[in-house]
Amino acid sequence: MLLLFNAEATKIPPAPDARLRVPPHGTAGEGHLCFTATAGEIVEWRRHLAAKNIAIESDFEWPQGGHSIYIRDPSGNSIEFAEPRIWGL
Repeated sequence: MLLLFNAEATKIPPAPDARLRVPPHGTAGEGHLCFTATAGEIVEWRRHLAAKNIAIESDFEWPQGGHSIYIRDPSGNSIEFAEPRIWGL
């Protein structure tokens, strides 16, 4: 499971009498998240994203081998789908 939180809402410290005293954990600025995917899964992601009219920001082969595609989420974060071999895995 991956949970992405509203950065503005999670920067606010809990009230002194809060039942759950979760510390602030919001971020500022754009972030980057990468999911591993096989070459075939990347092809399927490309089709799925096209069907949803989501632009692929970058689509390329790494010099050491492997493929990545990048998109942006509505908050401007970079979301990557990459073959694990780009890290030598």
